[in-house]
Amino acid sequence: MCAAAGCAEVIAEVKDVTTSRLLHPSKCAIRFADAPRYRYLELRRPEHSRFASIFSMNAVGILFVGLLLVTANRSLCQGTARADPEIVRLAEQAEADLHNQKLEQAAAEYQKILALDPNNIGAHSNLGLANYLQGKFAPAAIEFRAALRLKPDLWNIAALCGLSEAKTADNADAIMHLEEAFQHVNERSLRMAVGKQLFSILFGAGELNRAAGVVEELKRLDPANVDVLYAAHQVYSLLADNAFVAMAQLGPDSARMYELRGDRMAQIGNMQGAVAAYRLAIERDPHLSGVHFAMGEVLSISRNAEERAEAENEYAMALADNPLDEKAECRLGDIEMQRPNLKGAAQHYQRALQLQPNDPDANEGYGMVLLASDSSQEARNYLSRAVQLDPTNETAYYHLSEASRKSGDLDASKREMEEFLKLKAQRENLKRSFGDLPLHTARQASQGQAVPAPVTAVPRGTTDVHNKSIP
Repeated sequence: MCAAAGCAEVIAEVKDVTTSRLLHPSKCAIRFADAPRYRYLELRRPEHSRFASIFSMNAVGILFVGLLLVTANRSLCQGTARADPEIVRLAEQAEADLHNQKLEQAAAEYQKILALDPNNIGAHSNLGLANYLQGKFAPAAIEFRAALRLKPDLWNIAALCGLSEAKTADNADAIMHLEEAFQHVNERSLRMAVGKQLFSILFGAGELNRAAGVVEELKRLDPANVDVLYAAHQVYSLLADNAFVAMAQLGPDSARMYELRGDRMAQIGNMQGAVAAYRLAIERDPHLSGVHFAMGEVLSISRNAEERAEAENEYAMALADNPLDEKAECRLGDIEMQRPNLKGAAQHYQRALQLQPNDPDANEGYGMVLLASDSSQEARNYLSRAVQLDPTNETAYYHLSEASRKSGDLDASKREMEEFLKLKAQRENLKRSFGDLPLHTARQASQGQAVPAPVTAVPRGTTDVHNKSIP
């Protein structure tokens, strides 16, 4: 697509948002024009049911937690033991029945306890559990609420109460109890169940910001859970889409709108369209924060030599607009490194480190300068810091392995090379996963292919998106 066509696409996408659709988010669709087929970005109300099967607690998990609760509630249930030994006998039999999953018998015994002692907290709690495990969620919620009225800080009971209320679509009460429980429950599996259910309700109600807060905590509790990561992707995608629609409504011809369109086009690999959009943004505001850097990022991976050369000027303008932009300093250092101008590269990287000592790119870049200058031991310090700051940076591991080898630490060099190869294999898997997303493909393809023998400080090969030489 030519640049003019890219501009036309930007304008068409923005102007095709109609006021009527913007006023009805559940039906909003933005049409992408100037394409052989129509694509739609539909902003729909989130559907609770989409997460109902993913974010649920199975019966085995509930039973496990429930048995813990029975044990914990034993003293509460037998609170009047000295006054009525019959309660002790009934409580012991009911507990045994619950353990043996004789739920109807257990429920009947807890009801007898409540007939003798209507304010028995443990009996209310365990009767609620017996009902829950039988799928009798409404009666379960009644008993859990009775226990909470007597002792409001029973957080595990609050959790099961909220889960019961969610099963009966009593979402207002469910949210109240689940939010309280999510803040206080310690048992991990129960807390995860509470968080998942709470997220599901909030997401379905369109409470995206609150849902995002819940899913962030779920990610912290279980960072490797793909269902949680999927939920995070869904809620953040909707938040981004809502912001896009609001911007299109409030400022369809603004510099920020064109910058956003450039960002989106870059993400799907339409580099010419991205460049066209960024140029329109710059025309409207030459000093728009971030736009020159974004333009430089796209131009730096262009197949056109003139556009790649233009990237340097964009980074320089980004730095002129914001002298504290350490990322622009790093990119200019990368360009000097490729010339090669080690002195110029060192100046940019050192300046970046002054601005942000914990920038992984700045640490890696300066480490590469030192490595190329035969200061391998000092290079190891910066390269080690780079991989600490960004453990996924495969090129930093490669150069760290080189620095360790040159310093005579062959064992460390071997470990670092193994980590590089592992990350490189993971990157290849990502390339296959994102094969339908051109931006990912373009950026990954620009990362190098073969693994050369470690014989030079800065191996020759292709360049990555930041113009660093990589294997």
